[in-house]
This record gives sequence, structure tokens and C-alpha cells, in this order.
Amino acid sequence: MPFPRPTILGLGSPWRTAGRPPGMPPRPAPVPHPTPAAQPRPAAVPVVTMRFPMSAVDKLVKEALAEDVGDGDLTTESLFPGKVKARGKLIANEEGVLAGLPIFKRVFELVDKSISFEPRATDGMALAGGQLVARVSGPAVSVLRAERTALNFLQHLSGIASQTAKFANAVKGTKTRILDTRRTTPGLRFLEKYAVEVGGGVSLHKGLSDRLVVTESHLALSEGVPNIVRQLRKAHQGKRIELTVTNMQELDQALTAKVNVLLLENFPPGQVRQAIALVQGRAKVEVTGKVGLDNARAYALAGVDYISVSQLTQSVKAFDFSFRVSR
Repeated sequence: MPFPRPTILGLGSPWRTAGRPPGMPPRPAPVPHPTPAAQPRPAAVPVVTMRFPMSAVDKLVKEALAEDVGDGDLTTESLFPGKVKARGKLIANEEGVLAGLPIFKRVFELVDKSISFEPRATDGMALAGGQLVARVSGPAVSVLRAERTALNFLQHLSGIASQTAKFANAVKGTKTRILDTRRTTPGLRFLEKYAVEVGGGVSLHKGLSDRLVVTESHLALSEGVPNIVRQLRKAHQGKRIELTVTNMQELDQALTAKVNVLLLENFPPGQVRQAIALVQGRAKVEVTGKVGLDNARAYALAGVDYISVSQLTQSVKAFDFSFRVSR
């Protein structure tokens, strides 16, 4: 005969206070469950400071506004001559890394100081599709005059940061760092290199005046690696020398000349491993040329110190944002 099912009343339940019914075997002791290990907190987003004066940004923004607006926004000024207000929502339409929001804000400020700006994210933050990034409100004429120029900067810089983050993630767990190159948009180099750093890359080469970098063109016009290194050491004592090599013979010559950094140009991963074995830590090794997301990790696992990637800034895909306007 089945036992009647007791009414469950919390701590007063017969199952808790009256014990087991007669004839039933004792209830097995509860099996202790291991305490789940604490999950590691996600790494904090690195804070990248804009190491350039806002005056440089203002000059660039004013030129871009003059290029886009010219003598005025004929359409908007004709449709909204009065005090019509507009509200705008900046929405991310894909996953990626935000870069350039202070520039986005600055465009609106330079168009009209009365425009209010409410950020909902910060540079370096990982974005999800559909995420609200910022709100803008002010006179419709001013908001519409600024929106395209502001978006142009933001979409380009966030595209760079997002692309850089993909490469940085591809080599995660190795000693390899991702570098940008001099293949940048004329006039935008300082902003593009900032976006690379926001995305987790390293920006070492600002221009021709900050490093001694021997390229293939220098090699073609000179009398060999030993002569190049000798001339550079005489002209710039104590400054490190980075030399591009395209084959193992040039690599051997560069090692004999004791250069500081070897730039392996278009070396396949297998040949890079041979080069690393030959170098034996006598110089830093950077891989350049023909590196993509499909093989970046193979180069990193070969043991290189740096991978320079022109794709970070050259022909990079703009990040997909929407700017939705309402009254």
C-alpha cells in the first residue's frame, strides 16, 4: 500500500521533521557537491591615452567638415529653418571594439556647442550588435550637419581597432605582439595608430625620423648589408638598427653585423622557424608581409617577437554603426 504523499510546507514538512516512514530503508547520506571554482574575471579593458593634442584633432575635423558641408547643408536648412530639435542614437550593428568616440563627440561640439552628448560606452570596450553607444540631442540643423563627418571618423577608427583585436586574439598566449605599419591614410596616421593601440596592438613606427629601418629599397641601392650597418652606426651611434632580410644569406650577414632587429620579409612559417633557430636570441625577430588571420598564429608559434600587419590600417573595413534620428 503506497504511503500518502505528505504536503510540502517548507521546514515543517514531514520529510524534514518526522523522519522516514516505518519499514523504509534509511535515506542515503547526501553526496557533497564540490564548490565550483571561482571563475576568473575578464581582463580589464586597457586604457589607451590619446597622446596627441586636441588641436590636431580640431584641425582635422574642421577640414573634414569644410569638405562635407561647404557653404551649408542646403537640404536640412530648407526643411528645418526654425528651432526643430533632433535626437540621435548611435547603435553598433556588429561585434567589435570601439575606438574614436571622443573624436565623434568633438565633431558635434565644433558644429554647435549647444548639442548635448551622452556616452554609453568608452574607447576599448567590446561592442555587441544592437548595443547603444551614445545619445546626441540638439538643433536638427546642427545634428544633421555633423552626423556624417562624425560617423566617418568613428567607423574608420573602430574598424581598425576591431581588426587589430582579431589579430591580437589570434596570437594570444604567445610572446608575439602585433605591430602596425606606415601604410596609413595620409593625414590620419596619428588617429589610426591610436586605434591600433585601442585594439590591443603596438604602434612603434610613427615615421621615418624615429627609427633606423633598412628596407628592400635601401638594400637595392646600397653595397650590401655590412656597408649599410657600418654607415648607420657611424651616423647614429647607439641607435638600434632594424634590417629587412629576404633570404637566409642576408639573414646571416645581418647577424654577423649584429643588427638589433631582423625584419623577415615574406618568409613562410617553416622558413621562419629555421631563422629563429639560427638567430638564437641574438636579435629581435619581426615578420612582415603576407600575414593574415589564417596564418598569424603559425608565425607566433614559430617564435617571432613581432608581426607587422598592413591590414590593420590599409583597406580596413569600416565598422557598422547606425545613427538613428528622431524628434
